[in-house]
Parts: sequence; C-alpha cells; structure tokens
Amino acid sequence: MRRFVFFFALAFAFGIGLTLVFPNSMPKLLRHAPLVILITVYAVFVARYFAKPLVICLLIGIAAGSLYASAYHKIVVEPVSTLTGHTVLIEAEVRAEPDIYDNNQRAEVKIMSDSASIDSLFPTFSAIGYLPLTETPLTPGDKVRVLVSFYEPTARQGFDRQRYQMSNGNFISFSYQKDPDTKEPAQFSVQKADHIPLYYRPQAWARQFGNQILQALPDREAGFLYALLLGNRAYLDPIDQQNLQKVGLSHIIAVSGMHLMFLIGLIHRLFSRKIGVPLSFIVILIFIPMAGSSPSIIRAGIMASLSGIAFLFGREADGQTSLGAALVLLLTLNPYSLFSLSLQLSFLSTFGILRYASRMEHTLFGAWYTHTSNPILHKLLETAGATISCSLCATLFTTPVLVSTFGYITLLSLPSNLLTLSVISLIFSLGVFFCLLPFASGLLAGILRPLIDFVFWCAQTLGQWHWGILYWEETSGKIAVGATLLLIFLILAHRHVKPKITIPICCCVLIGATSYAHFVHANTTRVTLYAVGDGQMISIADGYNTLSLIDCGCAANQDGLQILRESMNWYGFSELDTILLTAVDKGHARNIAGILDSIPTRKLIIPANVRESETLEELTAAVARSGVPLTVWDGEAVDFPGLAQTTVLGTIDRKLGVHLQDGTLDLLILHSMTQNMLSELLEQSPVQAQQVILANQFEKQEQLEQALNIMQPQEILLSSGYTSVQTLFGVPVRSTLDTGDIVWSIPHI
Repeated sequence: MRRFVFFFALAFAFGIGLTLVFPNSMPKLLRHAPLVILITVYAVFVARYFAKPLVICLLIGIAAGSLYASAYHKIVVEPVSTLTGHTVLIEAEVRAEPDIYDNNQRAEVKIMSDSASIDSLFPTFSAIGYLPLTETPLTPGDKVRVLVSFYEPTARQGFDRQRYQMSNGNFISFSYQKDPDTKEPAQFSVQKADHIPLYYRPQAWARQFGNQILQALPDREAGFLYALLLGNRAYLDPIDQQNLQKVGLSHIIAVSGMHLMFLIGLIHRLFSRKIGVPLSFIVILIFIPMAGSSPSIIRAGIMASLSGIAFLFGREADGQTSLGAALVLLLTLNPYSLFSLSLQLSFLSTFGILRYASRMEHTLFGAWYTHTSNPILHKLLETAGATISCSLCATLFTTPVLVSTFGYITLLSLPSNLLTLSVISLIFSLGVFFCLLPFASGLLAGILRPLIDFVFWCAQTLGQWHWGILYWEETSGKIAVGATLLLIFLILAHRHVKPKITIPICCCVLIGATSYAHFVHANTTRVTLYAVGDGQMISIADGYNTLSLIDCGCAANQDGLQILRESMNWYGFSELDTILLTAVDKGHARNIAGILDSIPTRKLIIPANVRESETLEELTAAVARSGVPLTVWDGEAVDFPGLAQTTVLGTIDRKLGVHLQDGTLDLLILHSMTQNMLSELLEQSPVQAQQVILANQFEKQEQLEQALNIMQPQEILLSSGYTSVQTLFGVPVRSTLDTGDIVWSIPHI
C-alpha cells in the first residue's frame, strides 16, 4: 500500500500541472466533472480486470488532481482575480517583514474579503504589493487601511512574477494610490499591533536572531550565516552568492530539508531521540515560519514530522511514502505551489537521494568500505561516499529543471560539497548556539568566522574552474550534460551492464565532452545586452581572455555596476580592455565613475563635442583618479577583441553609433540617438543590419518608418525598463523588459 502513495502523488501532481498549464480546460472539467469521474471509474474497472493496481492508482491520481485544481481555481483564485483593474479601499493585516525601497515598502498582507467586496467562501485572502513608507517599517500583525489598485503581475526579464507569487499563495498584486495634487497617499492609515500575535512571533524571533548575527560578525560572514540559518539572503554579498551558485552550493542558502536535518540531528544529539522526537515537532512548527515558509521547507517539515510519528508508534519510516504524502498535502493546500522552483528542486533531489543514493554508494564504495579497517579512515570514507552518491543522484533528477531554468549545470558540486558539507553542518550547529546563547556569542563568532571564510575560499577557488560549468545552449555543452547523466545512469544500472567496460568508456566520453565544451566556450565571443532598464550596457567577452564595454548606463532603480561585477566574476574577468561610450549621459554613463574607480581599465573612448554636464564632471574626475587613458573619438577605427569587425558611426555631435559584425552577428547599436539624430545619421551614412538596438522613443512615426526602410532590420531590440511592443512597422521587436539579458554567441573554432 505504501508504494502507491508515492505514485498517487506523482499522478496527482501531473493532473494538477496539466490543468494549470492549460487553464482554459478548467471550466470544461468542472462542467463535465460527472463524466470525468464516470470515465475514470470505468477505466479503473478495466485496469482491475487486468490486475493492474498501479494503473488504477495513476488514473485516480490524475483525475483527482485535474478536478481539484479546477475546483480550487474556481473557489479560491477566481473571486480574487475579479479585482484586477479595480481601485478599492481595503483593510489588511501585514503577514511578513516588508522589503523597504526608496519610495515605498513591498509587503505581503492578508486582506479582509468584505473590505475588498468580493464574493468568497473565505474571510481573507493573501496578496502582495506596494504600501507607502512609514516612520518605522511595518511589522507582522500591523493593520492597514489603504486605497489600492489591483493588478496581475507580468513576466519581466524572463521571470514570470505571477506564477512565482501564486506558488506562494498570493493570487493578486496591488499598489497604493496617490493623490494627484499632493502626490501623497490618497488614503492610508496604520494601526500598530499592541503585541505580536503568536503565529507571527517566529518571524520576530528570526528578525531578532538576524540582528544579533549582523551586529556580532563582519558583513560578509554575517550575511552568509543569516542566509544559512534563516534563508534570508538580503544581506549576503552578491558575489559570494554567485560563487556559491557556480560551484553548486546554492542549496545551503535556500533553507530546505538539509537544514531541517541538521537541526533535528542536533536536537537528537542533545536530548536523545526519545525526547528529541516530540521536541522536534515543536521546533519544526517554529522553524518553518522563521525560515520563510517556502514550499521546500514545508515539504521537509512534513516529511520530518511523519518520520517522527512513525518512530513514536514503533513503525519503520518510509522516506518515499513520506515524500509522496508531503507532496499531496502541499498541493492540496495550494495547487499552484507546483510551479515553485524550490519545491521542484527539493522534491526531485530528495527522491533521487532516497531512491538511489544507497545503491550508488554501494556500487562506488562498497569494496572500499570492506577493505578499510582503520575506524577513522572508514568514517571519512563513508562521509565522502555518502556525499558523492547524494550529489550524483540529486544531479540526475534535478538537471532537467536546472537546464530549463538556468541554462547550465555545474560539475563542481561534487568537489564543493565534498569539501564543505561537514563544515557547513558545523557552522549551522554553532550558529544555532550563537543565536540561543548570546553570552557566548563573542567566543562562537571567533570560531564561526574562519569556518565561513573557508566556505567562501572553496567557492571562489573552485569557481575559477570554468570547465566545470556546462552550458546547455551550446551543442558541446549538451553532449557533456548527456554524458554526465549517462554515466550516473550506468553506475546505477551496474547489474544489467558490464561496468568494467561501460563506465570507463563513459568516463572517457565525459572527459572528452567536458574538455571540448570548455574549449568551445573559451573560443566563443559573447555579446550581451544587459537588462538595465531605460539605459544601455553591452559587454563583449572574448572567451575568458578580455572583456570590453559599450556604455555603462542604467535606469535610476538599477545598479549597473553590480550587474557588471557579477558578469565579470562569473567568467573570471578582473579588468576591462576598452570602454566605448556612445553618449556621456545618465542613460549611457551613469556607472562610469564607479567602474573607473574600482575596475582596472585599459582605455576609454568618448564622442567628440560632449557638452558640460554632471556626468561629464564625474567622468573627468574618475579619469584623473584612475589614470585611465581617455580618447575622444576622432575617426580612428576601434577594435574589440574577439570580434571580426567594428565600425563606429560618429558623424553626429555628442553621439556615437556602433556596428558589430562577425559571423551571424550583424548588430547596429543606435540607442543613444534621438529620432532626429537617427534621421540625420542615416542621411549621411546609410547603413543596414539584421538587428538594431534603438532607444524607446517613437513619437515621430514617419521618421521611424523612414529609418527602418533604410536600415532594413530583421529585428528591433529595446533596452527598456517599462514598456515593450511586439512589432514596429511590421518588424519584430524584442525587449529586455520581457526576455532579460540578450546574448549573442559567436564561436571561433
């Protein structure tokens, strides 16, 4: 019976996923629910006749998932979605710590259904949106009365915000309304909570522990410990976070089953399992909201609770059954949590580990365990064997999600987990004592700091092994990823194949494919148009050798310098070869002073006849401080390393255009030009290109049409932060607002 729970969970999830991916089917499913049930019952009888109980389980699961998702949408989501586009005076209670911005605070709230005038079976519903700034930030339990406008979030920069928010139970968003004359909130009042309600206290404790960490440790180490213990990555240095991502250690700063395992293991060591199991139930209830109540940590909490219940009743815990039960319960609470990336990765990695890690460990290390008599060496070997086996099995099942979401997988997770997992377990345990024993915080901080620095060192050092990252967009990367998965599969299937022959052959293929993938990537020029809002920043990377920049501007709400630093860190660049500014203004040179002050640069090129401005003053001062050679473009050719041909169009005062050509790349960069300037430029120098980057200024439609007729582009690209269109005069348009960064890869092999 147990094994059917897991298969029912898979079928239930499949039915929900199928329904949510095709939402137009929901009304039909509900309308014809009796027919769906009748067909399912008939299919079950047929399967029973042929003695196929697993088929029966799958059929019931799919039907139940489809009907449940449809009913949930009708009863829970649909009434809330009717608020879209409406302006309503609402009464709400703050549910979580808000994110504070310059002009507002973004908070998750529980809205009273009556105040929103919706016909719902439930007295409240959850939403997330923007509220006015207050003297002291809002805290969980505070009540607000505010005039808001509801909307459905859109996909931005390749990220589906609506799907993400719905996976966390927020089915609509809102923003507060301003008085058109005073620009102040139209209606807004706050009633501070007299005391923190019991169900919000774990969040308050998490905030208290976080402040304690931030005060006692240096910034980098404090940010890491805060993320490790409580899942709050707001204080983690972005470069450190990226290094952890490169080497496959992101899971340690996304609180999930591993963290709960550390915590429960610590409780069992301190109190024995007999006392620790009942105590762990209380700890789980407290820790889940402290860590943010993400689907992955809830999944881990459910599994840990079921394991504890099995122990109390003297039954053997079945991890796979618990995993299936946890998935069913999570999807029952919110079917849209199926879209949660953290839940997908958590479920798949846990399944791989539960189902195949023991077999993998026995195959790879069983003989070594038998022939190792030294107890210390045997313990170290067991730790290494378990770590490697778990990493390989998790990789096998999470690769499809990682590739489809991030476009790459990292082989560096094996050495990084092997080097750091025991240290991370120790850091977590000491971190718990650090929070609970303030009188010992000084001593523990001294121990924690070098341990955390060791993790940073491992991530930074291993992250420089570029061969360990395989990119799915490249054919060589696909081959290497396929060879990796095939090797893992062959190890698991050792009983049915000849391991002495197949595994060495696959290892050779893997080494060859990985080496070739690295060779191709190292000999590929990457041109990247960054999603920086209404400004423009374009990088040109010649393999891992040199990096150049065309413009370094961004919108006021973006940190272009940080975006550049992260890009340089990912590919291991420490300096810039050339910076070419097509204009000296905020949209094209907002970050120039910060770049010149912090990043070694070989040369800087600007247009002629630049007018005096604040940006020019900042540039001049930064040039004087850094000693970077400054060249005013005078008609000389500009060469970017790795590109076959670069043509600068400079017949317009204060502006430059750039034409990049190499292989399939034929890109014309005219973002700095106004429409009048663009018309003048094309009259003097008619030029054509397959793709053209334009500023988002289309007031003069006749001029724009004439310009497009001259350039004959096959696609228009917009570096836009707020608006996007699908076509301009029949020419397809692609915007970074929708897609995120746009990258061209030109291999030179």
